Amino acid sequence: MTTEDKKKMSVMLKRIQGQVGGIERMVNEDKSCEAVVTQITAAMSSLKSVAKTLLSDAVGSCSKEEYTKLLKRFL
Repeated sequence: MTTEDKKKMSVMLKRIQGQVGGIERMVNEDKSCEAVVTQITAAMSSLKSVAKTLLSDAVGSCSKEEYTKLLKRFL
């Protein structure tokens, strides 16, 4: 993974941390279920983006068997 990719991933992960913190606050503040689920969905989407980035990088660094195993776990 390039340095630039690592920086992008770090930014993405920090955003996810913020999203999860926001979800926790929303739960503690008794926000509506719809609002909380909307934020959870957004965080899950962000996590999928991180996983896709990692899997893209893994194509060149893993064996075919390892990559297939990772891909199956992701899907």
